[in-house]
Amino acid sequence: MRPILSLLAAALLACATLPAAAQSAPVDIAVGASATRENETTFVASVAWLPEWRRTQNGVLRWDVGAVYVRGRDNTRFDLSEDAGVFHGGARYERDNGFVAGFGVGVQAGRTSALSGNPQFVSTVGWRWERFSLLARHISNASIKQPNDGETMLLAAWRFR
Repeated sequence: MRPILSLLAAALLACATLPAAAQSAPVDIAVGASATRENETTFVASVAWLPEWRRTQNGVLRWDVGAVYVRGRDNTRFDLSEDAGVFHGGARYERDNGFVAGFGVGVQAGRTSALSGNPQFVSTVGWRWERFSLLARHISNASIKQPNDGETMLLAAWRFR
């Protein structure tokens, strides 16, 4: 098993061992594809623990604690062959009509041209239907360190409670 995938599995295990009160918070598991410079694509997976912070008039503001795994790419002229992961925390707003938007800050494990230094900023926008979501996510370091190609991904997520 690749090292970053092992870290993601450990994050899932950590979510499963939270106290009983915290376990009632939803967990999203997602898979999809990510693209970076010149549309070099790869497999991505993520997990997010989403405890409710507060209810608003038209939605829910949630804490968003999670991990994203980005599989390394072979046969590319860029430095993208290493697996990478980003562990992040932030907030996510989920409107009652299904709209989702979130932002967080994270640290990475593994280094590529796309994810080249800490901190990493994680922005998410999408739509949720009951337990299923389609999310667009971008991760980059906001040009704090070069190169700053970032990863832009499309994810399909399933929510567990």
